[in-house]
Amino acid sequence: MAHDPSSTHTKAGQPLKSKLRKQRMASIQEKSATDKVQGISSLPADWFESSTSMNNTAAFTQTVADNVEQSSVAEVPQQDLPVNPLPELPVRSKIKDDNASSSPKYSSAPQFRASSLQRRPVYKQQITELPTQVITSVADTHATSDTSTSYVEPIKNDEDQAEKKKEQITELPTQHTSSVDNSRTALSFPDQLTSSMFAIDDDEEDTSFGARTTSTIEMLASFPTRAFKKLATQSIPALMGSSRLDKFATVPASAVQGLASGNKKVSNVRLRLTGIIFILVAAFYFPWLLQVLNKNALWLSIPFFLSMCYLTVIVVLSIYNNWTRIVYPLIQMPQKQEPKVAVCIPTYGETPDMVQTTIESVLSQDWPQHKLLIIVGDDSHRPAMKEMVQTIQHNYPMTQVVYHEPPRKGNPERKGSAKDGNLNSMLAYIIQNHPEIAFIETRDADDVIGSPQFLRYTIGHLHRNKDVAYVQTIKDTLVSKGDPFGNRQSFFYRGVMLSRNAANAVFPCGSGLVWRRKKLEEIGGFPTWNLVEDLYSGYVAMQHGFKNAYLPVVGAVGQTSPEDIPNVYKQLGTWALDTVRIFLWKNPWFVKGLSFKQRMQFTELGLFYLFSIPLCIFLFTPVISLFTGIYPFTTNNLDYMLHFWLYAASIELLLTIINGSTTFEENWRARQMWFGMIFVFMKSCFLALTYGPNKKPAYKVTRKTQEAGIYLREVFVQTLLFLLLLSACVYNVFIHRNYFLRDTDLGSIFWAVLFMGLLLGIIHRSWFGYQIKKKPARS
Repeated sequence: MAHDPSSTHTKAGQPLKSKLRKQRMASIQEKSATDKVQGISSLPADWFESSTSMNNTAAFTQTVADNVEQSSVAEVPQQDLPVNPLPELPVRSKIKDDNASSSPKYSSAPQFRASSLQRRPVYKQQITELPTQVITSVADTHATSDTSTSYVEPIKNDEDQAEKKKEQITELPTQHTSSVDNSRTALSFPDQLTSSMFAIDDDEEDTSFGARTTSTIEMLASFPTRAFKKLATQSIPALMGSSRLDKFATVPASAVQGLASGNKKVSNVRLRLTGIIFILVAAFYFPWLLQVLNKNALWLSIPFFLSMCYLTVIVVLSIYNNWTRIVYPLIQMPQKQEPKVAVCIPTYGETPDMVQTTIESVLSQDWPQHKLLIIVGDDSHRPAMKEMVQTIQHNYPMTQVVYHEPPRKGNPERKGSAKDGNLNSMLAYIIQNHPEIAFIETRDADDVIGSPQFLRYTIGHLHRNKDVAYVQTIKDTLVSKGDPFGNRQSFFYRGVMLSRNAANAVFPCGSGLVWRRKKLEEIGGFPTWNLVEDLYSGYVAMQHGFKNAYLPVVGAVGQTSPEDIPNVYKQLGTWALDTVRIFLWKNPWFVKGLSFKQRMQFTELGLFYLFSIPLCIFLFTPVISLFTGIYPFTTNNLDYMLHFWLYAASIELLLTIINGSTTFEENWRARQMWFGMIFVFMKSCFLALTYGPNKKPAYKVTRKTQEAGIYLREVFVQTLLFLLLLSACVYNVFIHRNYFLRDTDLGSIFWAVLFMGLLLGIIHRSWFGYQIKKKPARS
């Protein structure tokens, strides 16, 4: 008996008899696919409410059957099928339209670059007042095309119609319920919806973005998703001109696998094996070296022997310090549990546009904007910087952006003469005005966020490990093609820092760093004893017994990096001076509170820069031998190859394994910079010694602009040594031209050629970026 659903209605909530339900199902079979889709789409709005409270498939089927009967399917006219069964109402368009009409104009704001989100400000109250139909729209955007096509699949067999209809009805509520649940969760937490909308809008077509020339770093800060897509799909040189992000956020594969729970020790079998081989070779080499020292030229043989001992000590220290490497698990801070974080950005001389890019990158990461306090500490006290901060505050009303002027230098209220004084002033502001903030991030004014999950990972680790004082992440930087000056320091951030993790000896690097405020207060704030506060602040925290951590996450990407010789000398020289001052006057073996492993780590760090003195002896030894025929030891060629060359080969093998996370080109470039900087490091050691523990040299901020030129005066000593090595090789070959293979000192020539190749790296970079202006051709 046929049953007409258009004339029979069942009250909502009344249980259906099994037989009656089958009859109604049979009636629905006679309708076309279009009728069924339109019938489902006309379900009342409160069906979504009831479906979210049901916990089993039978309840879903019962409710849908009741509502289908009420929907008057027979009255729906035939028409073209819609793409989705639910009405379309784009959320983003509505929000932007509403805000466009309601957002106040800010005519007094300075004319800085338009913020990435200036065109679509979203306020909390607007989000919470979204109309009810937005829920339907969100559910519509989550619905898949496969689901909609399954609704209109033609029924071919009358015997299977009822069963297939049951499957369709059973599948429908589950899919749409998840969509509605997600939309309601977002609407319940406005900050979460705001961040997700910003992420979605990042992929929207923006005519203003393509209408002007935009740097890659600006894309990264303002449109991160699109920037990464372009980096992945387009030619990097074409996109960035002379700069690029090469292997931007990579870490060794062994360092990121299996991070679900617990600390993971990185496999170090090869390093340990090569370390043992080196120790055995050194035990074989040094007794022989003592026997063959040139007793007739002690002025040469004794310095050479002591230099070899120094080199061996450093290598053994490196083996011990790199014996174990640890990667901590990447723990994300859960959604809706984010604490408020203060981001301190000290600035002195950086342009307002550069600082604005940094601030916008902080705001674009995966963190609720109303849980951020951004403080710009301006040591140059510029009105333009203040106006830029006010503009940012207007464009991002949910975030508190503060322009802070620290006391001027010489003011007794200032604690620290340079960047340390700026940071301590911002710390005092936080303690006084925002005592509820427990975490403080320090970020250089030219460093943008590298990973959108930076705060989620660092705060997640600090939240889980209450005894950790600070977390350091990878610092990367934009460089010219090939990274000519080794500014990315991949071997350090993707290798050495994992070893420091194992020893609880990770030191802060200034940016991409998050402190626990309580621990920072316990060490007296940012220390002022050294030139730069970052390294020494971690050193003091370790003396207090605090723990630290390094996470393989790109936390900071420098918008610029020093790529002219004077600026490179300044930056690397400052780092060397800071480290040697600690080693000489706050020696890790004489201060209290450090563990044995921490002492070993900082001993290696200090000896690294002091090694520039023995290295000079190695550089001059082949010059003396090739010109005079005097050698630090006397032996035959067979013993020389068997002992000395075996020792040198074991060192090369060990360095290759230790720096295994980087390429050969990166290692060679780093070694070139190391050799080229030995005279700068020697000067830093001299300054650290002469200034003493109570007086520190003047600090100069690293320049944020490149000044290309021909800096031959800065590399005069390296050039002179290069020519000296070259002359020694030519001279030795010339005087033994008649018996070249028999009498020529091929061993010393090899070392001379190697040293020339290393010195040539800094020499030819002395005119990096310089372009000779060509005169225009006459017409």
